[in-house]
Amino acid sequence: MPKRKMNNEILGILYMVIAQFSFATNDALVKYIYQSFDELAVLNQIIFLRGICCLIFIGIFLSIKNQFNLRIIFSSNKLTLRGILEALAAVGFFIGVAKLPFAMVYILLSLAPIIMTTFGALFLNEKVKWKRWSAVLIGFTGVVIVINPAELKFGYYFIFPLLSAIFLSIRDLVTKNIKTEHNSLQIAFITCLVVTIFFGVLSIYKFYSFNLEQSIILIISAFFLSFGYIFSVLTIKAALVSVTSTFRYTAILWGILYGYFFFNETPEYNTYLGAVMIVISGLIIIMRQKQLGKFNNENWV
Repeated sequence: MPKRKMNNEILGILYMVIAQFSFATNDALVKYIYQSFDELAVLNQIIFLRGICCLIFIGIFLSIKNQFNLRIIFSSNKLTLRGILEALAAVGFFIGVAKLPFAMVYILLSLAPIIMTTFGALFLNEKVKWKRWSAVLIGFTGVVIVINPAELKFGYYFIFPLLSAIFLSIRDLVTKNIKTEHNSLQIAFITCLVVTIFFGVLSIYKFYSFNLEQSIILIISAFFLSFGYIFSVLTIKAALVSVTSTFRYTAILWGILYGYFFFNETPEYNTYLGAVMIVISGLIIIMRQKQLGKFNNENWV
């Protein structure tokens, strides 16, 4: 392998790890603010205000790159639909973040590529052979182990991150292979805009006052979210998705670490076992996707 290509792949992997760390940090800060109120409705206002800050950060970055073109950004109905599905996924995800152990949310969300494979077979007539079906079975078994239906220690809140994974899979199905002149950061901008408007409407339900500390944390959260988007784009520029995609699972590691050190959450053995099964399942599917050449860098954000 040429040295330059190897260096780019290492850089792409590093960017992916930084992106996942940034997203996880943003989510942890949202959970921290939520715990000060312990009301689900406050999530609407948190995500709305965070979204405004994030749009400013991304907008500045796009302007610096001379890519802030509103006509282009708002020219695709499919990208607007993508944003709506992302918003629905965010509802499930943040309810999970609020009510479940931090690591568990990331583990259950990791079911997305497994659901995507299932949907592809059922709705797009994609040919899925026994190896990928075996991976799907392993993944769903892992979910059952994580949930532990015999105890249901956290009630039925596990449904919400699973719904989030389903909406993310539908998002990727309906926007698969979009032919667009948008770059990845412009896609991130319009997605963030739709999500912000969505939660802005929901936040009308009830208004909350944030103190100075909470306001600063919210701004920092938006910074890390923007950082995550930017490094996701840098990942795409540096290396092929087929090289970096497996490192998305580092989000589970960050979830475990944040849960343990900041929220006093210690995952039980069934959580670790289920997580390993889901990751193995996802890796099998990713390896198969590599073989089939079904990765598209331009639509990965």
